[in-house]
Amino acid sequence: MAEALVSNAGNSDADQISASVDSEQQSNSESDETTCAIRTKMLAKVSLSDAHFKHQQRGEPDLTLDEKIETCQNLLDTNKVKFLEKFWTFLDMNDVKYFDKFRSEYEVDFYVKQIMKNNNVGFQKNRVKNRRYRALQELISNGEYFSDDEMKFREPFLYEQMVGQYMTDDEIQAKVDKTDLKFSSILLKHIDQLDENARYGADKDKEESQVEEEEDDGDEEEEEEEMEVTSEKLNECDEGNETISTEQKEELKAEFLTIMQEKFLNGEDKAFDYKSVDYNDVYDDLDLLNADAEEKYFDDDDDDT
Repeated sequence: MAEALVSNAGNSDADQISASVDSEQQSNSESDETTCAIRTKMLAKVSLSDAHFKHQQRGEPDLTLDEKIETCQNLLDTNKVKFLEKFWTFLDMNDVKYFDKFRSEYEVDFYVKQIMKNNNVGFQKNRVKNRRYRALQELISNGEYFSDDEMKFREPFLYEQMVGQYMTDDEIQAKVDKTDLKFSSILLKHIDQLDENARYGADKDKEESQVEEEEDDGDEEEEEEEMEVTSEKLNECDEGNETISTEQKEELKAEFLTIMQEKFLNGEDKAFDYKSVDYNDVYDDLDLLNADAEEKYFDDDDDDT
């Protein structure tokens, strides 16, 4: 039934499955046509999502659209709280209206508020910001991701500008790992070095192109202002001196670490899978969320009810 509807090119997927849901809702006791329409589209949307509908054995075929629709409808009819617990992240503000008359139940009200916050751009940005901060603290605690070697591998050109070019031969040799001389290990390190060299060349070319564009443009960008302190430090070190003091080295190294951490928080770390953090409630810490924003969501909700 649902497969036949999907083949109809004249309607969208959601509308096609909505028609399927409509045909199975004739026995529903709800008389409000608006509520029924909201329910229909909500079930269609969830059925088309990548939500997890039920546990399946290995090798068991995926659920058909009809089976997904039936699963959603049965759960919504028998236990609205379980339905919300399972699918609330796939719902939007239009779906909230369906649950208005059930909000006297604490659990329903809780998930409705979660949906409202989840669909508010300001709150969502703040939540992502806090999740990334928690992930940053975790990575710092683990000690590897923001180590010199790992940061150099991710940003070789920036590392060379701020740290590498001022290292002595002894400092460079001290960083060479001579404990693992197996051929497989040496080969992997060589492959990593080739990868790092390629990124270094690409970043260098990009930097040179940006410098040329900036020279042609008389207006300074905000990003230039943010990097002004770092640029001044680099210029001080480059004025006829390849050797700089230990204090200057430490300052540049600390500045490099700060830049790398800021790039991580801003979503500019190309090597990191941000989906694993931005959509992961494990990193939520409600105490870090903006209190004023959260109060606004609840106040707006009270006004609506």
